[in-house]
Order: sequence, then C-alpha cells, then structure tokens
Amino acid sequence: MLDPQKASFANEVDVLQFLYDGLLKLDHQGNIQPGGADRWGVSPDGTQITFHIRDGLKRSEGTPILAEDYAYALRRAVDPRVKGKQYTAILYDIKGARDLDQLATQDPATLTDAQVEELFKNYGVTVPSPQVLVVTLDKPAAYWLYIATMWLTYPVDQHAVTSDPDTWWTKPENHVGNGPFVVSTISEGNKITYAANPLYWQGKPKLDRIETYYNPDNQVTLQAYQKGELDINANLAPEQVGQVERDAQLKNDLLRYPAAVTRAIAFNNSRRPFDDKNVRIAFSQAFDREGFVRDVLQGIGKPYTRWIPPGVPGAQPNQPGVPGTDPVAAVKTLVDNGYAAVDSTPDNPKVDCKKLGEMKLTYPSTPINHARSQFIAGNFVRVFGCPVTLDPIEATVFSALTKDVKTNPQISRQGWAQDFPHPQNWLSTYWVCGSFSRNYGYCNLKLDEILAQADATTNFEEAIKLYQQAEELMLSDVPAAFSNYDEYIYLARPYVLGPRDYPSSGDAAWPGQYGPVWEYDIDLASVPAGYPTQ
Repeated sequence: MLDPQKASFANEVDVLQFLYDGLLKLDHQGNIQPGGADRWGVSPDGTQITFHIRDGLKRSEGTPILAEDYAYALRRAVDPRVKGKQYTAILYDIKGARDLDQLATQDPATLTDAQVEELFKNYGVTVPSPQVLVVTLDKPAAYWLYIATMWLTYPVDQHAVTSDPDTWWTKPENHVGNGPFVVSTISEGNKITYAANPLYWQGKPKLDRIETYYNPDNQVTLQAYQKGELDINANLAPEQVGQVERDAQLKNDLLRYPAAVTRAIAFNNSRRPFDDKNVRIAFSQAFDREGFVRDVLQGIGKPYTRWIPPGVPGAQPNQPGVPGTDPVAAVKTLVDNGYAAVDSTPDNPKVDCKKLGEMKLTYPSTPINHARSQFIAGNFVRVFGCPVTLDPIEATVFSALTKDVKTNPQISRQGWAQDFPHPQNWLSTYWVCGSFSRNYGYCNLKLDEILAQADATTNFEEAIKLYQQAEELMLSDVPAAFSNYDEYIYLARPYVLGPRDYPSSGDAAWPGQYGPVWEYDIDLASVPAGYPTQ
C-alpha cells in the first residue's frame, strides 16, 4: 500500500520516504529537521503551529508545492470517505480530527458529503497564504512536531488521487513527490526501481538509480546477496547470523546495532479464548522467552515483558511487565479460572482443551517463520497439552488480515517499530481506543484518559510520569504476551557509501534509512567486475 495517507507497515513507509518529504524530517539521531517547511513556530499556549513552506519547492515533474498541498494531505488523512486508513488516530490532536474520523463508523449509505464538509469547516488545518500552513490543536501537544515528520503529511498529487482514488498509488507516474527519488517501475510484490529526482530541494542525489526487491524468504535474499545480486540485504534473519559470521567474506559486511522494536505473541482479544484475560495471562506465563531468543533468534535481541524498549524516554526496562515465563503457574492460572479438566487435581492439574476451543497460530509462509511458529506452538502444546494449529499464509494476505479485527488472526507474532523517539508514539499511537489496538480488539477508556492527560502535559518530566502510569495500566490488561526487543542486523557491501555512517534505532527497513540518502553513493573503484555503472 504505497498511499501515504493509508500506509502503516515499515516496508510501505520505506518506499514512500524515497519519494516524498513531509512538513519536517527526522535525522538518524532522532532530531527534527526542516523538510517541506524550512521554518516553523509554536504559539505561546502550544495549540497552534505555523509552518512556512520553503520557496521554490517543486514536485518531481516541476509544478510548485504549496501549503495547500500539505493541507490536502492532512485533510485526506482524516476524511471518513477515504477507506483503509490505519494511522488516523495519531492526528486526533488536530481540532476536529476525531469528529471527522468517527464518521467513518457510520453506515456508508447514510454518510453524506454535506455532513463531512460541515465538519471540515471546523478542522484545524488552514492556509492563510500560499506558503503558510497553520495547524490548530485541541490542546498543547509537545510531541506534535514529530508527527509533522510522518508520511501522513506527504503531499500526494490531488489530481492523481481524485482521478483514481483506490489504485492511483500503483502507477509510477502518479508519484510526483518532493523526495530525493522518483519511481521508474513498480512490479507489485517483487521489485521497485527508483531514479534520482533532479529537482530535489537538497540537490540531485548522487545515486542515479536504486532497485529494491521484495521477497519475504530470508534464505532466498541471503543467497542473492552471496551471488552479488544485492548491495544491501535488509531481510537478514537472526537465525542466519551464525551462518554469516562463519563466512570469511560475509562477516565483514554485517551491521548490528540497537533497534527500537518490541515483539509480542499477539492475541485477538475479541476472539475466544483470548477474550478472557486469564487465558492471556496463562499464555504469557507459558511462553519461553529465554529459549526463543537463545535457540530461535540465536541471541539477537533480549527477552522482554514490557512494551517500551530501552533507550526510549520513559522506558522502565528493569520493572516487571506482563507475567513472565512460569509454565507451572500458567497451567494453574487456567485450572483456577474455569479451564480445569474433569480429572484435574491439585497434585496433577490438567487443562480441558475443549474449554479453550480451537487455537490457531497464523504467520507469513516462509521457512524461517515456520520454524519460529513451530517453536511458539510447540511451547504452548507442551505446557497446556492442547493442540495449536499452524496456519501459514502468503505474506501480503497476512498483512491485509491484520488490519481489521474481524479478520486479524487469533494468535500471531507481531511487533512495533517506533515512528519517532517519544513515549506518545509507543502508547497513544498504538493503544488508545480506535488506533492500532482496535485491530486486536483492545480498548481501555481509563487508559485513554491517562494518555490524553499525558499528551496535553507540556512539562516533559510530568508527562513521562503519566506515560509510565499508562504503560503500567496497559500491561496489567495483558493484551499480548510481550516477548523480546530487537537488534537490527543487515548486510551492506563496503563499496556502498553512507548507510554505515548513519545507523538509527528507527532503521526498520534498511541501514541508514534516516541518513542523508541523497548523499549516498557507490565507490565504483571498488565494485566487482561486471557491476553496472549506469
């Protein structure tokens, strides 16, 4: 889904970052930098942000980009008539955004353009002059400049979108953005080719072409790298690190650094038996985090029962999170809460599998995902003595299923990679009712209240205390069995200049993702024979 106002996955955002610049940008250290706006100001009460769009900003085909183009993006991101949006809740701080988005729950047959346009009259995005955009918030939100860096603000071409609202993004010629590159070709699910944008405001990139390949099979991509078909392997699995380190050539290409990514065994809280908190507690107690990281992930990352990973402001890595690994306690939790077998005794507690019902673990069908899922399912079978069916499906189908609570799998392995280094992105973006957590059937109105207070608190230290309180409340609900946090592991050729110098904890798609991509280059004096030079 290469639509900026609908995208949500890292491999979607990665593509869009080549093609567009938001109002602002993040650098590799998480600092806010100018983007489409070269300067900005915040009102004394913190509720109004004024962005000044830089002079001479152009689309890749030469037409000017003005404040109205960014306003269109921010309107489209909350428009209830635009279906399939995933990140709308992150814009709820804008005056009127929540009311607009909530119209999306109305029966489409009764939703009228007049209703929508009436609410847009009070929407807090205005254009007082061609190069000035004003965003008015319901309350102060000290983190909002981070949101201004996100893909929701990317200035899509209104004519392209309105001429083909549902599939405009599949055609390269429609992506006339203001990023460092333009799309040359799209082979959906396989390959995208980019060319340098000569009109990029920071100058034409040094690389004249980038080719990205998509293949969820980690072994296939490693083999392609070994054959010299790839300059960067951004699909390296922890299970492959040992193989890489034993290879005299590959080990020098290995990049390994901390990642702001948390993983979990995710439960659909709306589906039996995981609509019962006691079952979620038991499965969290059952999961062998140490064994999974040690034996499956080959020691890449760390076992973790909390949500916000180390390094993010407000993280409490030394505090307990969801219930930790204790298989004896896991069985007792089920037996004591209505799932005891008829022949269960205090000395020999047993779980009645029929009371739990059918359980299915769904995952993208690759050999490595299959091995991971075998460990997870086998772990639960071993502890509870109840069957867990393995359900491998095509990767793009899996992604689509997770975007709706009605289709989201009963059990799956999921994760969250931060969009920006602030606890708001870990809590409010993900866990408030109506945000990503809705896809997993989770909603806690008390949590929403605390997060609303935290989001509106301008004193950073006071806000952190509220975010920590909110995380504790969410953890007490055990919406998932948080399992570990990641490290990034990539392979990059030494003749690829740039990515090694700009590692970031936000590099969810490839190394150096948040560095000055327009300055990256290839040292042609060091490439192997036969390497393409144009």
